[in-house]
Amino acid sequence: MKKNLILVIFLQIALFFSTLFVNAQNPKNKTYPKARKGNTEKKGVTNSKPLVAYLKDGKWYFLDTSGKLLFEPLELLDVLGYSEGFFRVNIEINGRPKWAIIDLVGNVTLIDGINYLFDFHNGRALVVKLKKSENADTSNKEYLFGYINYKGKLVIPLVYEDATEFSEGLAFVKNKEIRGFIDTSNNLVIKMENSAGNRFKNGLADINDRRYKSGFMNRNGEIVVPLEFDVLEHYSEGLAFAVKGDSAGFINKDGRFEFLVDAYASKPFSDSMAFVGKLIKRQMKWCLINRKGEIVTDYIFDDVKEFSEGVAPVLKDGRWYFIDKTGTEVLANDYEYVDNFVDGIAWVSLRNGQRGYIDHSGKFVIELPSASKYFDFRLNRKVY
Repeated sequence: MKKNLILVIFLQIALFFSTLFVNAQNPKNKTYPKARKGNTEKKGVTNSKPLVAYLKDGKWYFLDTSGKLLFEPLELLDVLGYSEGFFRVNIEINGRPKWAIIDLVGNVTLIDGINYLFDFHNGRALVVKLKKSENADTSNKEYLFGYINYKGKLVIPLVYEDATEFSEGLAFVKNKEIRGFIDTSNNLVIKMENSAGNRFKNGLADINDRRYKSGFMNRNGEIVVPLEFDVLEHYSEGLAFAVKGDSAGFINKDGRFEFLVDAYASKPFSDSMAFVGKLIKRQMKWCLINRKGEIVTDYIFDDVKEFSEGVAPVLKDGRWYFIDKTGTEVLANDYEYVDNFVDGIAWVSLRNGQRGYIDHSGKFVIELPSASKYFDFRLNRKVY
């Protein structure tokens, strides 16, 4: 319902900018990777773990965690995600954008007949197609949802009017005949009447009703936290951020507030720390709290990312840097941008042009050349 409506709006924006980007390209004298529907061309497997891709001189370079190329550079329109051994990309075919997946050895599989492709979860990737309409009014577009497998084959047909990505083996779908959670074989597992569901995490799915009130449901379809919250995030380290009327804070597994905060937005708990945010003079500001709800810093940060491996990236007064659990700056340097630590390394870019990954001592362990775009596959997002 409310959250899935946001998904549709997002799709419309994504489609617009995708078309805008392609129209700005010059397709002449370009060579794109050979691709086929269904079966891919190359054979072989790799144990390499992807780390990052970057766009330089019109080609995308895919590197593993040792900094080595996974396969030969490819001419792609964009790299947009990585999941379960497959990269999600846009390529240009005959001057038009196409969705495709690429495996870890460079095999390319085109996904035809869709307008948007999501990442894989539980062996299924959500796909979206614009529904054909005889109505000349294009302001109210409708979409159909279905799912593909690793071979790019549509295994759950485009018959749903709304759907979520799979999580813990289940996905919420609805059309005129069905409303509820299906499994990866398209069997209805949890039937629902009026509520809309979202993704499962740790055995619970947040659901909302026609009043846009949210609560949690377990895998048996039982409501374990009543639908009485205006805002409800998933549990992390046993607590979930929630807003109920004028009260905002973190609830426990029983749905009771453990403590309240002076905020209306939050990042999930990680390393026993969390950030909460509110508007101050029309600007979003964030402060750091601990597991007891005690304020560690004031509302001084303009942007924040979750804690990982004992530190968190923060933005203050136009400057990105790392802080520890006391809010003290660590690993000081002249950063332009920093991101989360994963497996002992973190993406950073310096104002002198250096870009790549540092360890916990602040030393570069992998440096990358200057490029127009970078995508971190561990974080599954673009970095700068």
